[in-house]
Amino acid sequence: AHLTIRAGNAAANSSAPAMFYLHCIQLARQERFTKYQLKARVNIGHPSYVSGAGSAEQCYTNSMDVIGGATLEICVAPFWSQLDPHEIDVSVEFNGILPAGSEHAGTSESHGISSGIVVNGNYIVSRTDFVAAVRPEYEIKPDATLDTLRKSLRPTEAAISPMGSERDLHLTTGAMIQKLVLEYKLEIKSDNTSLRLRMPAVDTQIYENWADDFALAVFDANKRRVAVQISYTSKITLKKKGDYLVRVQIRHRSAKDLESLKDLPLLVDFSLGSSIKLSTASSIASALTSSVTGTPSPVSAIARGSRVPLFFKTDVASLPSDAAPGDILYGSLSLNKKTAKMALEYVVPTAKSVEKESPNGEKATDEDISDQKAMEEAMRKLRVEWIGKTKNEAERSKLVSELVAEVKDSEEDHAAILAAQLDTIDVGRKTLPWNADSKFTEPAANKVVTIADKIVSLTQSLALTSRLYENQTKDEDKRLKKKADLAKTRLTNALTSKCRALGYLTTQTSFMSSASDASGEFVDVEAEDGAEERLAALERAVKELGRWTDKKAQADSVEYLMASLPLFVAKQQYGRALQPVLKWIAAAPLSRANAGERKAMIELRDLLLTKLQWSLWTGHFKELALVDTPASYEAM
Repeated sequence: AHLTIRAGNAAANSSAPAMFYLHCIQLARQERFTKYQLKARVNIGHPSYVSGAGSAEQCYTNSMDVIGGATLEICVAPFWSQLDPHEIDVSVEFNGILPAGSEHAGTSESHGISSGIVVNGNYIVSRTDFVAAVRPEYEIKPDATLDTLRKSLRPTEAAISPMGSERDLHLTTGAMIQKLVLEYKLEIKSDNTSLRLRMPAVDTQIYENWADDFALAVFDANKRRVAVQISYTSKITLKKKGDYLVRVQIRHRSAKDLESLKDLPLLVDFSLGSSIKLSTASSIASALTSSVTGTPSPVSAIARGSRVPLFFKTDVASLPSDAAPGDILYGSLSLNKKTAKMALEYVVPTAKSVEKESPNGEKATDEDISDQKAMEEAMRKLRVEWIGKTKNEAERSKLVSELVAEVKDSEEDHAAILAAQLDTIDVGRKTLPWNADSKFTEPAANKVVTIADKIVSLTQSLALTSRLYENQTKDEDKRLKKKADLAKTRLTNALTSKCRALGYLTTQTSFMSSASDASGEFVDVEAEDGAEERLAALERAVKELGRWTDKKAQADSVEYLMASLPLFVAKQQYGRALQPVLKWIAAAPLSRANAGERKAMIELRDLLLTKLQWSLWTGHFKELALVDTPASYEAM
């Protein structure tokens, strides 16, 4: 609806400016009154007013969304200081284009319950008919825009219990109010993510709500509350990527009624960085044969009461990386400038099929599957996997010797066997080498150094070719790139284990002997037999590992930090060791997957602060832990 207010005075151009309050409202059943409402302050005579002269028209225009079949109430009242009488003319012009069969429906979604247009991405073309409900509509230029990714989460836990205090007794019946608490796991993949959490048919209502109350709280992986919302939900920003827990509480007087809501979905709306356009056409043929995305419909007008079809081409060139089949891309459809936008939902289709590849990176064929050589290769891989599964050390050593003898002419297979053996010795690459979880002993550390050197010599040449195949498109080049990347991974893992083993051999006496000494006094590393040689070997290994690790991985990778930091510890350079640890803790995502890594880095931070005798900072982090990592979730 388009509203126009004009000054109606006989000498309008000479009347002083006047302020009016404008309030327009439509009441729809099962809707909050603010759904279809317009509130504004209107100035008549400004800025066109000129004392004693002037001919500019004095008017105000605005527009609002309305629905058919309901009364529109318009109230205009003068501001309290407007003493002089004023004559005004108010005119309302209605326009509207709606999906056929929904002439009395709303123009956008209601409380998360869609009343708009749904386009199924699994169909190559989707059709919707439209009707001009009030008058002929002109200048039809469809614009279908998707700007929100909507995901649906099911609760992982649900529990119903009484509130438990006298203040929660029902006023009339005296019965105890019941509460349903639902828990949802939410994964955030980037820092500073803005989102909105919705609970359809429960949130954004107070007096109209069938439930007594609704609230939600968001907790990070440390159990710290980062957001809370009651009744009304709005956008929130989660500063760090990682895993979050959303707890929803719904209160109602009947536990039986709440029982049916234990599987209630939670909607999560993510704003897209760039909007997606759906192309439209006036016929199936033009939708399927058009080569230009976003071609406007040739229909330029819709007569009153007539039906006009619109076809959506559902093939989207680039879907958001986080979109999964069944998710919703939400946006709006505009047909012309005068009519309201309609809610538009796009159902993400099933993923496109991908050609399967054989283990060597080549396209699989029937000959590959039935080939005797492929079967032997599969059996060998199974035996290599058994190296890490068997608990018998003698059996493991025998199996390694047999496999090495079988593949003595293949450096790639030889490296794979040694890598599997190395993984059984260095089992804690994400922990400090002197930590009990690493299970290092002096013989085991020496064995790791020997095996790592063999792996480096077997993989170095092939790993160097990894950069040669960057951005290649040929299948053969992609296969070679895959093999080179695998060799590089084995090489860096071997160097990481070697650094850890040398770090253990270098620091086990000097560092651990003073680990419980609060005074920070350390044994002289150079005074021990062979300490200088071990320290020099560790320095060379860390330097070599740095050549194969890019700068970002050096800051983000826990494996790299746990392999390189023992060098600073051995040199008693605790400040240099502390700096990357603090940076990692500040930037690391708060996820359940890296909980062990965060624990190890926090322990290392506290240990280094103790060695530096920075007791003030040690106390600060201990006090901060009470807020950042509470022992339990905050009660709702």
